[in-house]
Amino acid sequence: MNQWQTASFVVGLIHLALPLSAWNILYRKHDRRSVALWCSGSLLFGAGFLLISLRDVFPHWLTFTVGGPLAFAAYPLRCAALRRELGLRANGWRDLTFWSVLSVVYLASLFLIGVSRTGVAVSTGAHLVGAGMLTWLAWRGYRQSRFRSAALLAATSGVFASALAFRTAVHLIPTQQIQTMAVTADFAIMFAASFVAALYGNLGYIGVALESSRRQELQRTAELAREHESLAQSEIRLREQGALLEERAQLLRQREEMLGALAHEVRQPLNNALAAVTSAAHVIKQEDPDDARRGAADRLLRAKTVLMQVNSALDNTLSDAVLLAGTEPVACQDVDLDTLLALALGDVDPGQLPRIGIERESRTRTASMNAGLMRLALRNVLANALAYSPVGTPVLVRIVDSDDPLAIVFEISDQGPGIAPELRPRLFTRGGRGGAVYNKLGHGLGLYIVRRVMELHRGEVQLLARGPGPSSGTTVRLVVPQ
Repeated sequence: MNQWQTASFVVGLIHLALPLSAWNILYRKHDRRSVALWCSGSLLFGAGFLLISLRDVFPHWLTFTVGGPLAFAAYPLRCAALRRELGLRANGWRDLTFWSVLSVVYLASLFLIGVSRTGVAVSTGAHLVGAGMLTWLAWRGYRQSRFRSAALLAATSGVFASALAFRTAVHLIPTQQIQTMAVTADFAIMFAASFVAALYGNLGYIGVALESSRRQELQRTAELAREHESLAQSEIRLREQGALLEERAQLLRQREEMLGALAHEVRQPLNNALAAVTSAAHVIKQEDPDDARRGAADRLLRAKTVLMQVNSALDNTLSDAVLLAGTEPVACQDVDLDTLLALALGDVDPGQLPRIGIERESRTRTASMNAGLMRLALRNVLANALAYSPVGTPVLVRIVDSDDPLAIVFEISDQGPGIAPELRPRLFTRGGRGGAVYNKLGHGLGLYIVRRVMELHRGEVQLLARGPGPSSGTTVRLVVPQ
């Protein structure tokens, strides 16, 4: 072999060695089928290059007839590898047809024309078609992925295709007679380009494969992150649904407790009222009309008091169960304050009315509020003050104006023993009750409903101690914004 044949042989060895290195680098890190297609194509190209470089050692039927088709097979295999990298649909039949056409054209020229200028032009042109297709796919991959390694692969393939185009043109232009396999400028350029394609082409594919693997890993990471976010959102929704179910279960328990309390507070008073009415009817049948009237009046008054207590218990329980379960502000209208106070006092036990004093320090005649709820709140505060202060002690109701904030204020003050410090934090909660002996009935809903009424009015209820001492009393302020 001469020096150029030796150099060609070395290039063929490089074409064999680099795909093996690429396989060793990529087979555990990337799609094995893509790597196998690329490396197989490069190995076939190297084998064909080696056979052609040994044309003076082996017969031409072996070197050219076998080496050429082996080299042509490299192009469809490497193109198929690039299609997989690009995510394009593979077409095995098209690749097989492409290789078959190139091989048939090459072999036909070889047998019909021989190793001549025209035969070399046909062979080089077939290589040019394959290199051009590889360049186009690599450039398309760069346009799609912006991988710099794809640009390197496109550039090296383009350099090789340009060298092949130059050699093809040299052999097709009718000039002076040249030796087909001689060491000429076009042969030297093609040889240098094949060396560049062997080295940087495989390096470019390794880069494409690694960057593609990195992008796929990033996509998998993003998908995992989305799945994790979806799971987190599902967990949040499950927790919210669990909290909602727990809230509903708690509401059901509260409703059951209220129904039990309602049954407990209403059954015995109704029995007492029925007994008082029955006794009054019996007295009315007595012979002395005056005694009968007096006895009946006392018993009917006692029955009325009991029925008022039952009515109060029903109002509190039903209000808590229905109206006060909402969170939106209530509908308000202008309410005459004197009329509202009269209605609230009308709900009080007539025997307790002499204990209640009224101080009207506000000249405001009407204020914006919900009359039914405010009547309920005032009645509960009054009933609480009367029940938790000594019998006969006065309870004072004051109506005053507030400028900061702009509001109408109801103040109910008693002279009871005050509120124990340990009771204050839960005084306005459901079930919060004091232990004074003056309190006869109740289930701890009165002041809780007062707080809810004020919240629905966007107001507040304030608890104030009137002064030091065991009989300092308590003042409850209802602040209704205007």
